[in-house]
Amino acid sequence: MSDEDVRRMIEEATKESLRQSFTEAGRKFIEAAEVSERKGDFDGADKLYRQAAEAYEKAADKYRTGKGFKNAAMNMCAAGDVYSELAESQKALDSYASGAEDLFAAAGEHLLWGEDAETAKGTALAMAACMILLMIGREADSFYRARTFSAENASKLRFPAIVRLSQIPQMIETSIQAMDLGGFSTAETAAVTELKAALANANAQEFSKYVDKGLDMVREILRGKLKIPRLVPELALPNDMTFSEEFPIRVIIQNAGEGEAISLNLEWHIDEDLIVMSGEQKKSIPLLPPGESLDIAVVVKAKEGIMGVKEYSIMIKGNYSDKLKTAYTLQAGPGTLVLKDFKETEKLQQALDVTDTRLGILTSTIEDSPFEKEVLHGVVASISDSAKQARAYIEEGDIPSAKACVHVVNEMVDKIDAILGDEKLIKRVEDAKEARKRSYANVMLQSTKEEIESTLKGKQAKIDAASVEALAEWNTKAEAKKGLTVLISSTRDKTSDLIGDLEFLKGELPSAADSVDPTEGALRTKHRTMVETAVSKLSGIRAELERMRGDTTVAVGESPATPEKVELAKKLVDELILDLGAILDSKKSEIG
Repeated sequence: MSDEDVRRMIEEATKESLRQSFTEAGRKFIEAAEVSERKGDFDGADKLYRQAAEAYEKAADKYRTGKGFKNAAMNMCAAGDVYSELAESQKALDSYASGAEDLFAAAGEHLLWGEDAETAKGTALAMAACMILLMIGREADSFYRARTFSAENASKLRFPAIVRLSQIPQMIETSIQAMDLGGFSTAETAAVTELKAALANANAQEFSKYVDKGLDMVREILRGKLKIPRLVPELALPNDMTFSEEFPIRVIIQNAGEGEAISLNLEWHIDEDLIVMSGEQKKSIPLLPPGESLDIAVVVKAKEGIMGVKEYSIMIKGNYSDKLKTAYTLQAGPGTLVLKDFKETEKLQQALDVTDTRLGILTSTIEDSPFEKEVLHGVVASISDSAKQARAYIEEGDIPSAKACVHVVNEMVDKIDAILGDEKLIKRVEDAKEARKRSYANVMLQSTKEEIESTLKGKQAKIDAASVEALAEWNTKAEAKKGLTVLISSTRDKTSDLIGDLEFLKGELPSAADSVDPTEGALRTKHRTMVETAVSKLSGIRAELERMRGDTTVAVGESPATPEKVELAKKLVDELILDLGAILDSKKSEIG
């Protein structure tokens, strides 16, 4: 449609509004809004939808004034539909609630007649109003109004069909309170068959869709309380299969939810190049309780064998429901099944056998290499552990991990093998080792030289300390010698004085010749002899003292700067420092 057509439709709707044909105006505004939406004019469409809702509200007011409550309800529900589409939830709820009140009013008018046919129509309209209240989440109001309706009109509800009609909301209420899904199913059946038929008889079939929406809301209420099933499928495909083998493909389905899964239907979707040898491609399971699981398998085989490798697609789809008959789907896959013309585990085992042999050779080679043996042996041990892990992966059927492990192991063996066979690298390692040895030797020689020098210098310090002590001792001895010299000189002088005195005494003694008495003469001679002997002995003593005074033993001499022995020791230490330093420097020079 063109813009001109849209303008024409809007003009017609406006004219209907002016003529107060508001229901028709609302319908035409909606038609114009739908055309605007298709043309992409969403703002214009929103505006037209609002005009439609307003037209329906005006139509409801007009019908309500004229006591046409059923038509008023129809227009208010239409306005609620429009507001719902516009996502104006509060206006929609208010419109639906107003429509329900109009239906209750319309039901009251039918019941005023007191006729069974009118009572059936009125009951149908009242129950439709209750379903509208359920639809907008006002279940408490819905059930209260249903009970009030039944109590107020108990005398008029004579036929079992009408009574049953009036009890539908109460049946729903009971099923919600007791979580009775069977009771809800009965109420749902009654609402769908009996209530909708009664609305048609009341010429109010327009409200049937709100009955369905009310039932949907009840389902949501029940679902909020219901324990829901949740099936988790896991596709299990075998590894390392060949084209000539038959093997199972399986799916494990676990109910990880809290409710029962009902009417589980499964179907395998298997690559067309695979043949199902046994098992069911379609399977139905009536019930799977929570916490339990299924293991379903079919046995397949490749249609034909080829050279090399081929991939096949595997998938399983299914559906199930809960107690409210809500439908759920499940899918496992698509998974990829890989077939080959050889057993990969056998190839991997052979590769590992070769690797084990190479590791044995490497262990011997390491012993003859110049490299750090402990480190390389540790690396080889780690590689051996990885090879064992690869074998474990093979036994577990984890082919990808086994392949990755074997690849890494072989790369490491190749690297070490290349290192051990690299003559240039070996030469560099040997040179580096030799250089490290020379460097270490030089460091040790230098350290030894410094240690010796430090030790000898310590000895020099001790010699210097000994020099001070020796000088102090020399001074002590020098003082003693000086005292002895003075004593000798004093003794010598006293001896000389005594000799002089004896000489004088000798001269004073009377001579023997002067004596007349021989005895006296002899005595005089004896005395003179004694004095001479004493002089002679004292002269000898004086001569010895003189010799002693001149002896070098008591000569003090010049005070030395350094005692002779100390000087000799210091000289020896200095020579040792020079000689040892020269020897160590020579060794360092030889090392290079």
